[in-house]
Amino acid sequence: MFAGENAAMSSPTRHRRSTSRSFALGAAVVTTLALAGCAEDGSVSVPEFTLTGDQVQQFLDDARSQAETIGEDVRSLTDDLGSLSGEARTRAEDAATAAQEAADEARAAADEAATATDDTRAEAEQRLAEAETALEDASTELDAVADSLSGADAAVRDAIESLRERVDELRAELEGSTGS
Repeated sequence: MFAGENAAMSSPTRHRRSTSRSFALGAAVVTTLALAGCAEDGSVSVPEFTLTGDQVQQFLDDARSQAETIGEDVRSLTDDLGSLSGEARTRAEDAATAAQEAADEARAAADEAATATDDTRAEAEQRLAEAETALEDASTELDAVADSLSGADAAVRDAIESLRERVDELRAELEGSTGS
């Protein structure tokens, strides 16, 4: 995503680090979900997709629109990151990437939930729960980056905060679809 805007971001070392981080984040999310979903009796609880009929189409339209807006915000933010240097820029780029990946995951999970059959419903609901967690993690990462930029360009902080708000809106949309 950033390769066109920043050639340094596409280096093999950066790609390996990003892949390792993605794998580690994915493993942590799966572990967290597995542990958080376990009841005292050992059963697992995943939020149930509760929308029907017209609500499903509205949910899909909203999720797609919000994910698209997040993508636009990420592209706009990358233009503003030139004012940052070193570690601050890397952390901001990583947070923006996490937001984009979480939005993409949420859009795919919403599509899967909307077309789920009785046989695939549990998997779709699990994917929605994972997408909610990814969005929450991205929001936390964006918030931490924004907080760390106290002396930075106000436009960058505002753009990061706006992106975090959009991520939170999409997460709330997913939560609303499962009644969690």
